[in-house]
Amino acid sequence: MFRSRHPVGWPIRLLGWVWPRGGMVRSGRYMIRRLQRIPGTPHRLAIGFACGSALSMTPFIGLHGVGAIVLSWALGGSWVTALIGTAIGNPWTFPLIWLLIYHTGALLVPGVAVDDLSVAAVTNELLVLASATANLALGWDIDSVIDDLAQLRLLPTMTVGSIPYTLTVWVASYYLVRSSVSQYQKIRRLRIKSVRQSRLARLRGGDVNP
Repeated sequence: MFRSRHPVGWPIRLLGWVWPRGGMVRSGRYMIRRLQRIPGTPHRLAIGFACGSALSMTPFIGLHGVGAIVLSWALGGSWVTALIGTAIGNPWTFPLIWLLIYHTGALLVPGVAVDDLSVAAVTNELLVLASATANLALGWDIDSVIDDLAQLRLLPTMTVGSIPYTLTVWVASYYLVRSSVSQYQKIRRLRIKSVRQSRLARLRGGDVNP
């Protein structure tokens, strides 16, 4: 439904993910229009988007999409809008999100010393977590898994700090999307009704005229 008439290669797609063509404002408007035109009730579409956008406030890159789909399914939302919602987290917003949730977590968790936060440090801990998860799934030595998890300094604090923002973003995005989709669908129904009435009036006029 939303495919471009002119297919582009993966380098252009990657560049578009880093910096959307037309800028962030235009990209945001396009996202809203895209949400409005997806079939479904405003409630279902809003739940999906809320799940995707809320999970984007967590530091677990790579799991946002899967987590959004699972959470949306559990709450009766749309998996399509859940994936769209994860676009809230992107290369331009992740550094700000990470900085925000880390310092918030440092305030919420007693005795946490604020370390230097960097994209490289967070990425390294994500790789360590992925390795520990894989080892656990494969049934390897549990002691090595515990040793890997003991290396994590930033992710635990960031996870705690993300909780208030995750809840806030979920509620805010749910009501915003539900209101927007509901208004769009109402206007669309009125337009369809008006067109049908106009066609019916023309047909009746044709029957009356000799």
